[in-house]
Amino acid sequence: MLSYKKERIFERFGVQAGFSLIHYSNANVKAPNASTNTLALNLGLTYSLDDKDPEYQYTLDDSDRKFTEPIRYNLVFRSGINESDIVGSGQFPFYVVSTYADKRINRKSALQFGTDVFFSNFLKELIHFKSVSFPEENVSGDEDYKRVGVFAGHELFINKTSLVTQFGYYVYYPFDFEGRTYLRIGLKRYFTKNWFGALTLKSHGAKAEAVALGVGIRL
Repeated sequence: MLSYKKERIFERFGVQAGFSLIHYSNANVKAPNASTNTLALNLGLTYSLDDKDPEYQYTLDDSDRKFTEPIRYNLVFRSGINESDIVGSGQFPFYVVSTYADKRINRKSALQFGTDVFFSNFLKELIHFKSVSFPEENVSGDEDYKRVGVFAGHELFINKTSLVTQFGYYVYYPFDFEGRTYLRIGLKRYFTKNWFGALTLKSHGAKAEAVALGVGIRL
């Protein structure tokens, strides 16, 4: 969503306009994943209740505005269920183990680099299906269903919640499934200083593979 707002164009009245892209999908929890997209424009008026805009106040001392933190190391376990695009092939659990390092560059942002190991059981069924039904694709049926990827990412901290975006590349890719690059976006919630939960969506481009629940530790 992109939005623009201009207040007090005429006395207390202002204007707001924006553009939205809304994507509906079941994240391949079950086939078929018949997703839809909605493009929307919005235009509206705003009204300021105060006579004048409040003056911005700095609540941090100058010494507190600079934020430094050593490199942190993370271990995350994720899981869920999904299905291939073959209708009726069945839903299977998947497991993902991730390890990565992150470095806070300021109070709100951290950069990440790490690796994922994917245990995607739906690929077992898909590999068998391809080997039997499509011999012209030269799938033997013995291909490994596991994948290993490396990724770089960013974490935006908002109090105890954070927004995570990651871009990954499969370095171990024995079976061709939707390309060697992948994306992950999601939310993390810190329960303590070190422990957190996560809800993330993994996709290949605009095509979702799975939504996962996870738990992790940041040391």
